[in-house]
Amino acid sequence: MFTPRTLIPVALAASLLVACGQAKSDTPAAPAAPATTAAATATDAAATTAAAPVVAAAPAAAVVVKAGNSDLGKILVGADGLTMYGFTNDADAKSTCIGTCAEQWPPVLVDPSFAVGPGLDVGVFATTTRNDGTTQLVSGKSPLYFFSGDITTGDVNGQGSGGVWFAAGIDGGLITDGADPAPADTAPAPAATEVAATEVAAVAAAPSIQLADSDLGRVLVDANGLTLYLFTKDGDGGVPTCAGGCATAWPPALLSDAPVVGDGIDPALVTTVDTPEGKQLKIGKWPLYRFAGDAAAGEINGQASGGVWFVVGADAKSIK
Repeated sequence: MFTPRTLIPVALAASLLVACGQAKSDTPAAPAAPATTAAATATDAAATTAAAPVVAAAPAAAVVVKAGNSDLGKILVGADGLTMYGFTNDADAKSTCIGTCAEQWPPVLVDPSFAVGPGLDVGVFATTTRNDGTTQLVSGKSPLYFFSGDITTGDVNGQGSGGVWFAAGIDGGLITDGADPAPADTAPAPAATEVAATEVAAVAAAPSIQLADSDLGRVLVDANGLTLYLFTKDGDGGVPTCAGGCATAWPPALLSDAPVVGDGIDPALVTTVDTPEGKQLKIGKWPLYRFAGDAAAGEINGQASGGVWFVVGADAKSIK
């Protein structure tokens, strides 16, 4: 039988074309990325780039000292307006007022990052570390203190106290002008007139000097129960030397009549001394004073102030 050869190649070619067409149509095309996804990605990137991190501002340092007005002129005051003082017994910016002294003259304690008020030179100020580890403000070479006898803005009741406490000026120095510290030994002293208490009858009168209990024991007080103090700078002469600004902080115990002595006190020890202000109470050789920082009976806020003021016992001796 004859079979034409030319028919085989034609049939083979036809089958190959069919197979190739099927393979091509069975392979799916890769899907295109959605337009919305690409747009969202671009938007997120832009937002991330534009958003800057938010950093909270550091709080401003507290103003602890500023300039204030007073009868002495421009002075340093605290944030509450109370006068700041320096203590001339301090040296080399080191505080020596501690214990009961610091109760009467509270140190100006600050944070090391303190700020000063307008018009003040920050270079004038520094700090010193107290013996208890706290930080005290210094102006010039003077550690600074408040005075417990100052009540309101403008008070300078501590000025000249004991001849060692003075208001702080805005230039880093202490204001001694207008203060009357204890006079020198060569200054003329007022004449002293001793009046024995035993020579005066004290009938139906309240004691002008008496004893009262305190944290230091039995101490001398006046008719109102306010503590009486002696001033060691008065010395052996028996003549008061606390005047001017000193007498504002430490008012003399003045009497309008002869002293009336309470129980437990030897009347022979109690006398008076004449001063320009009147008759000042004395016990033994010591003129007696009150303290402006004592507001009620029993308080002894002035004890050991400046190392020169002390409460007194019935024996006419200081209690330290």
